[in-house]
Amino acid sequence: MSNVIKGVLFSALIFPGAGQIILSKYIRGAFFSAVAFLSGLLCVTAIVRQAVVMLQDLVAAGEVATIPKVMLIVTEASTTASSLFLKVSFLILFCCWLISIVDAWRIGRELDLRSTDV
Repeated sequence: MSNVIKGVLFSALIFPGAGQIILSKYIRGAFFSAVAFLSGLLCVTAIVRQAVVMLQDLVAAGEVATIPKVMLIVTEASTTASSLFLKVSFLILFCCWLISIVDAWRIGRELDLRSTDV
């Protein structure tokens, strides 16, 4: 399997930075992984905050928090959380993933060209 395919598949399907790590670019891989992990963590944090607010409203209204209601609230929080914080976090995650794929392709292409020149 060529380095291009290996790098792109690992970065696209596993996690951002995985392709760089497979292609022995450890610092780049760690950077992409850390940025993606932190932005993903910030996305989850924003959704959980919104769900907690919605649950507090439910309890304040005197309703019983059953599992179906909690699942509905979490689903609504993940789809209706319109905070700028969540949007920016998701945008950073998406851009990091995309840049990681392109970078893995570029690194793999360079390594493949070097191996055919030798």
